[in-house]
Amino acid sequence: MAIPLMLPAQGGALAQRLAGTLAIVLAAGQSSRTGAQHKLLAPDATGCPMLVRTLRNTLRSTAAHVLVLLPPNRPELAALTHDLPEYGARLSTQYVVDAADGLSASLRAGVRAAQAMPATSLLVCLGDMPLVPTHLLNALLYEQHTTQAPAMAAQRHNKPGNPVVWSSTQFATLLGITGDQGGRAILRALGPAVRLLPAPAALLEDFDTPDRLEQFARMAPPPG
Repeated sequence: MAIPLMLPAQGGALAQRLAGTLAIVLAAGQSSRTGAQHKLLAPDATGCPMLVRTLRNTLRSTAAHVLVLLPPNRPELAALTHDLPEYGARLSTQYVVDAADGLSASLRAGVRAAQAMPATSLLVCLGDMPLVPTHLLNALLYEQHTTQAPAMAAQRHNKPGNPVVWSSTQFATLLGITGDQGGRAILRALGPAVRLLPAPAALLEDFDTPDRLEQFARMAPPPG
């Protein structure tokens, strides 16, 4: 079911952190398609690394806590996270020791963290999607919170795509995912129970090839 992009009013309780919400940023991939340069270290036009730009957007959201899932062999990615002022308070990191198994390993690690919190919902963001604005993340979180949908996803080419907010009712199913895949099959199985939030396609692009990194290098964050 698709719904229009409507944002909650600012101020009062809705401007506060949504209790029980965890946002994870998946950043443990191999970045094999970009050659020698790791995509998440690639700078934009202002020199800001891609991972930092993604994290800043996520940290401005109403998620109660933000967890970055990192590979064990890329200390420079961890250093970027540790340098952010929110680190150690609202921002934390976790190494995915089996990251070589693919995307599912990071997703499972994030779900286990959500269960341990315990969280009522889990916002899944990809590290290589730095253009997703905070207001879209907030709209996804708010709509899932108010409707209690099993999943709330950004609509990409008329289909559910990332970012996705998952209800805790789906955590056990998400832990069963294996290989280099996320929750797409679960979204298909849920069918019309998934709520979709239409968003401009340009905001939902990922940057995972040399050509795309060249484009990213010419982009500056919007003001404000």
